Amino acid sequence: MTQTTDFISELFEAANTLRTIAPAERRRLIERGIATVRAQQELLQLNSNTVAMDPGFLKDMPTLAEMAGRDDAVDVVIGAGMLMLAGEIRRLRILHHGDEG
Repeated sequence: MTQTTDFISELFEAANTLRTIAPAERRRLIERGIATVRAQQELLQLNSNTVAMDPGFLKDMPTLAEMAGRDDAVDVVIGAGMLMLAGEIRRLRILHHGDEG
């Protein structure tokens, strides 16, 4: 697996085991997901004729990362955000490399 697919797997696993993950780690994962999406969008724009649309949910992710870092965060909301990031990272990877790997 590539680093990207490893990270997608990590987000899926974290979303399904949130109760075992410290708030600081949840926040770090979401922030890393945001950075990964931004980097993939930039690569896609530089290396191809495709410009990835910025999904509407992405603008709310910094707020979600902040929430995830608190002890009173709602697990289902944090988990849903992680799954949305994983889906977007996967979509961008496919746009850039195709569906292999």
